[in-house]
Amino acid sequence: MKEKLKHHFEKNKSLIKDNFVLFVSFFILNILGYLFHFYAGRKLGPSEYGVFGSLLSLIYIIGLPLTSIQTTITKFVADFKAKGNWEEIAYLLKNSLKKIFLIGLGVTLVYLLLSPFIASFLKIDSLTPVMLIGSYLFLALLLPITRGILQGLQKFKQLGASFVFEGITKLGLGVLLISIGLGVNGAILAFTFAYLIPFVLTFYFLRKVFRKEKKKFDSGEIYRYSFPVALMLVSLTGFFTIDILLVKHFLSAVEAGYYAAMALLGKVIFFGSMSVSMVMFPKIAELYAVKKNTKRLMLKSLFMVFLCSFVVVSFYFLFPEFVVNMLFGSEYLEIAGLIGFFSLFMGIFSLVYVLSFYNVSIQRSKFIYILILFNFIEGGLIYLFHESLMQIITILIGLIIVLFLILVFYTYIDKNERLDVSDTSIQ
Repeated sequence: MKEKLKHHFEKNKSLIKDNFVLFVSFFILNILGYLFHFYAGRKLGPSEYGVFGSLLSLIYIIGLPLTSIQTTITKFVADFKAKGNWEEIAYLLKNSLKKIFLIGLGVTLVYLLLSPFIASFLKIDSLTPVMLIGSYLFLALLLPITRGILQGLQKFKQLGASFVFEGITKLGLGVLLISIGLGVNGAILAFTFAYLIPFVLTFYFLRKVFRKEKKKFDSGEIYRYSFPVALMLVSLTGFFTIDILLVKHFLSAVEAGYYAAMALLGKVIFFGSMSVSMVMFPKIAELYAVKKNTKRLMLKSLFMVFLCSFVVVSFYFLFPEFVVNMLFGSEYLEIAGLIGFFSLFMGIFSLVYVLSFYNVSIQRSKFIYILILFNFIEGGLIYLFHESLMQIITILIGLIIVLFLILVFYTYIDKNERLDVSDTSIQ
């Protein structure tokens, strides 16, 4: 038995080690992030925290899809690394930073022009916190480039360090700015600086790549690949942001605050297991580039996420009042009976996330149509049925179970499908 365990460890040493490094990094990031949220929740109260929660969902809608930049760069860097093409990696880094910098300026300007309409829809009286997200948006376009290079090169220690510094900055500045009376504005500013510091750090980690000679290649292939990846990430992000935005629109400020707190607790599973997808993606892409089996690694990744989800969901069902009272205080005890069910939704969603990243890493993309369809179904059902928070959670659980089963079926059929990067449409 001992020899079998030793053999299994040696066989999966790289996967286990890299997952451990990123898991610890994400753990520290999330612990620091949650400490910040617990402080903000208590300091701001349910009503103001509802405002911050809706703005946070806006950040997720804007920020997580932008990781399509990171995902796409990771995929191509993994391919270049597998073939030893370091000059192309250097060109990709330098050229991407230059282009995204200019694009970021334009996107930020458009967002600022739309800010009054966003504030009106979310019923936020002050325009300032909505506009402050513009500064976050600019950095959210740049950081995924340097993180994507590190991830594609499988430099998980340096990548992990950037996440740790993100958490330290967010907590330290967040507590400071809120405590001196900046409220929601201070919380948003903390998120902005929490991207600036890691960007400088990753820039330093990649100094050797900057020094390498660059070799130009057809970068249009990258942008064409990023289109379906962006759609995938927009759709995945929609599953845990559409609900919060609609709750803020339809229900009272206090109920929106309750829901934001509950959603934050549920996302422990997603953010805690995200490291698995981040490690899996470049490894699958590299295996696929050299025509090796990818299914075994995908199944191991699913199992890791399942274990993480099972532990958290069980804990929330067994000790809900303890969790809510300890982390958010007695003002939020209304959600004690709901957090177990919401965490169940997030646990199944995390499995959907792994399957989605697996399929896009082997250049399969038809499933993205399914994700988009389910986004519309989710929004439509919540628009029609929003009498209580439990009713909304029931809708989410039902939809995510059906989606998971569909993706499992999809993953094991049509094995020869490939993403045609010569076309910007989803194949």
